[in-house]
Amino acid sequence: MLPTDRVARFRERYRAGISPRYSGPLHALWVAAVGVSAMLFAASRLHEVQALEWLVLLLALLTGNVGEYLIHRRLGHRLWKPARLFHQRHTGDHHHFFTADAMCWDSPRDWRVVLFPGWLIVVVLALVAAPGGWLLAWLAGDNAGWLWVLGVTATYLLYETLHFSYHLPEDHVVHRRLPGLRRLRALHQLHHRPEEMTRTNFNLTFPLTDWLAGTLKEPTSR
Repeated sequence: MLPTDRVARFRERYRAGISPRYSGPLHALWVAAVGVSAMLFAASRLHEVQALEWLVLLLALLTGNVGEYLIHRRLGHRLWKPARLFHQRHTGDHHHFFTADAMCWDSPRDWRVVLFPGWLIVVVLALVAAPGGWLLAWLAGDNAGWLWVLGVTATYLLYETLHFSYHLPEDHVVHRRLPGLRRLRALHQLHHRPEEMTRTNFNLTFPLTDWLAGTLKEPTSR
């Protein structure tokens, strides 16, 4: 569906503020390169992983699921002064650029409002993956630490990849080929309705925390 005049005007203003040097493909490539490099390095440090140690990956996934929910709900849709730039980028930019009736980007330059800033993956590695990995290595051995780094990074890339896919056309080949992806996109599309964005569907990967918190809402029709 084509964007409304209001959304079209916002998109025009937003695009005018994007640096001429910005490249969507380079943005995505940077995030992928940093993330995959971190995962490969962490995997290369593993040695004779025991069965129970693999549970650290599950811990990272669950932590990421709760984290994405809380950050999205508490910081993305509620103004807290120390995080006002995040709130502006999310509610102020992303939710005005994309509405439930206009979910798709038009060109790779629009990826700036879909993907997180390129520096954020470095911050996550430095402030979440590395300290958590060090603590788990101290408590449970080196494998646990490196599995944490691997899991946190994989969770970040999963978030970016799934969110990017939600802003592709509904009939895109990835939605036709990957089971469950259409439902996840529909949940996110419902979240982009103004009356729902502060109340429902804050998970962008798997709606586990939404289900536990009672904020999961299914679309009434497809």
